[in-house]
Amino acid sequence: MVIFYIILLPACLLITKTFNRIPEDLLSKESLYMFPTVWGYLGYIGNWLVFFFLGFLSVIIVTAENSNRTFRQNIITGLSRNEYFVAKVLFIVTICLAATLYYVLVGLAIGFTNTDTIYFSKIFQEADLIPRFFLMCLGYMSFGFFLGVVIKKTGIALFFYLVYIMFIESVIRGIHMYFIRSSEMKLSPITMHLYPMNANEDLVPIPFAKLAEPFLKENEFSLFLDPGTAAITVCVYTSIFLFFAYRKIKYADI
Repeated sequence: MVIFYIILLPACLLITKTFNRIPEDLLSKESLYMFPTVWGYLGYIGNWLVFFFLGFLSVIIVTAENSNRTFRQNIITGLSRNEYFVAKVLFIVTICLAATLYYVLVGLAIGFTNTDTIYFSKIFQEADLIPRFFLMCLGYMSFGFFLGVVIKKTGIALFFYLVYIMFIESVIRGIHMYFIRSSEMKLSPITMHLYPMNANEDLVPIPFAKLAEPFLKENEFSLFLDPGTAAITVCVYTSIFLFFAYRKIKYADI
């Protein structure tokens, strides 16, 4: 999983150099690789890769322990449940930090080789994406970890992870939007964005959606949460996922 992430993060961006045509009214081809916009495009690609590969990894590191009965064996031979939980969380945080560091290194490498005039301020003009990228990694991996702890079976946990993120949450948000539009409901439109995986995606959203911001503001609508709200939302959900995973590990019958 990690190797696929390492290979595909730069490859998915650089492969666009082979494209003959890119809609010029949306973006210029050069903006994909130059500072400061490279951070946004690379981060959006990373969003998909982290969701799939690192999210799967966080599920597997727990479910494999149950399948091989190593969790039970570790507890029998003296490892406390608290130590087991802390070890898994530290592993996840380490992977998130490593993934973020790699994102920074790839962004710098691509930016430096494709930007004609380089200024320090230009390089880190969108540097707030770096901590947001880390939070995004942590959000996906904590959710996968939670599902792995609760469901235990690898196949079922991975299936639910994919189905929830790609379909279930979208359906719930669609129903939510219906009630927002209903004259009988007085819900703020922002509430439809405050779902765990949507907030996670909004940390590093698709960059050229910014072109629609003037129109959206004029109609008092937003496609994404603002970065601060998205970060707070993800931190809250991550804490909830880890808390319930801890409770399950603490009191589970092994």
